[in-house]
Amino acid sequence: MKSVIFFACTVLSAAALDYKKDVMPILKEKCYDCHSDKAKKVKGGLRFDDEEHFFKRFAKNDVVIPGDWDASYLFVTVVWPEHKKGAMPPKNKGERLTEKEIRTVAQWIHEGAKIDGEKGKKGSDELDPEKILKFQDGRLVTEQFGPAPKIVEPEWEEWTNAKGVSLTARFRGLSKGKATLELKNTGKRVAYPFDQLSKESQEKAKKLGADSEMMNGN
Repeated sequence: MKSVIFFACTVLSAAALDYKKDVMPILKEKCYDCHSDKAKKVKGGLRFDDEEHFFKRFAKNDVVIPGDWDASYLFVTVVWPEHKKGAMPPKNKGERLTEKEIRTVAQWIHEGAKIDGEKGKKGSDELDPEKILKFQDGRLVTEQFGPAPKIVEPEWEEWTNAKGVSLTARFRGLSKGKATLELKNTGKRVAYPFDQLSKESQEKAKKLGADSEMMNGN
């Protein structure tokens, strides 16, 4: 009986990662603002919320090359340093993928990028991302990018809305008429309507947003 249980567990652990079950939830949280039917303009015409559409787009610009995660544009753009043009999500446009999420995307591609019942060829064991991906401070370390730079966090500041209610938060970006603030008391990020901030806080958000654009060479 123990041997049967062991065999069953082995089979289950060997099951390839599936797009809808394992990868789509990651892209939904981090990329849907620009790459789904909810986006005002779908960037690059690429949607992650439609399996059939995404599968048909694999070959275009090498978005996904089943078995070859290192050459797949999807993987490359999510590990590029956030200041680099083309990095996803763009600076101040959303949260970056975590180390665990990046590993999941790479492993899914390595295993053949299973999507909507289809699966390509698996990559070589020598290129298994679980064996060779290395991170430092949450960023992929490669010969091209070098070690991860020291992260300088924004200062905690007082923000006030038009009604005079204040809170302590870090500025995290300005986009689509909203200022993204990280709340000190909870650590959560909220997108606050820009026009509902006090004039003083609006000016502060404009300045911080402009400073951020300059730092990134935009």
